[in-house]
Amino acid sequence: MKAEKTLKTVIDVIGFPFTLTNLLLTKNRQLKEPGQLIKRNDRMIHAIASRNEEAEVTVIFDSGLSCCSLDWCFIQPQVSKYARTVSFDRAGYGWSSPSEQPYTSEDVVHDLVHILENLKLAPPYILVGHSFGGLNMRLFASKYPEKIASLILVDAVHENRYLSEEWDAARQQSHRKNLQIFRFGYLTSGIGLPKLLKQPVGRKYLPDPFREHARYIGFHPKSYEAVYQEFLMSEESAMQVNRSKALPDDLSLTVISSNNSDPTWIEHQNLLCNLTKNARQIKTVHSHSLHLENPELVIDVIKEAIRQKCDV
Repeated sequence: MKAEKTLKTVIDVIGFPFTLTNLLLTKNRQLKEPGQLIKRNDRMIHAIASRNEEAEVTVIFDSGLSCCSLDWCFIQPQVSKYARTVSFDRAGYGWSSPSEQPYTSEDVVHDLVHILENLKLAPPYILVGHSFGGLNMRLFASKYPEKIASLILVDAVHENRYLSEEWDAARQQSHRKNLQIFRFGYLTSGIGLPKLLKQPVGRKYLPDPFREHARYIGFHPKSYEAVYQEFLMSEESAMQVNRSKALPDDLSLTVISSNNSDPTWIEHQNLLCNLTKNARQIKTVHSHSLHLENPELVIDVIKEAIRQKCDV
């Protein structure tokens, strides 16, 4: 990553007029964060939280690779009627500061612990992770099993997706292609080339009142650095999850799966279903972003998890 930072600086200097223009455009489009900023050492972490004083549980949301807290704009407000809730931006995404050090799932867990302590959001926790966020939520559950009421994986990845020893030729090629795309985006983000090509990080479209927020953070140079760095460290994150303690057999686990027909993806979804003996799978007709296509389904699953915990 050090060599890439140097190369990016060279590109920024050579393309100085474009770099300056992009900097001014980014500043002019700046929008205030929808949540709050929490200081952690020399960084700021952005979190959107609700404090339902009557609630008995806290629901934690983590989004997929390249995405941020805005991903839960349909779901979090509804769940906040029944629970304390928090979504957050991992380092560099959304309104969170970038990390100067390699950033892995372990670091996400440490940041999340800091958020929960700072906001005084008490357990029990219901963890909801989409895609790459599922790895982070699994690691959190492994480290703090006594605090977890339920784990909900929304078309989550299995760690084998990022373990190179598990890859076939097609997966190797796909990984290299994605790495080059993220690298190109990072290297040219300073001069604004991804913006010119209309290739933001995360969601291209979100409904009002978040449409302009998504546009602002999607084209922010630090977002391109965040996704590139996270993808670079994805195998290390997968290894951290792979080495973690097994989840309790009685932990309530719901695996919500998309209509992805790739045999490897289906195999990985089945592996997720074997993480506990108290697991169920919900197969859907939706694509990978099913939490945006059918938020009601995810809301219903979360509400059921809340009822199960509160009835105990």
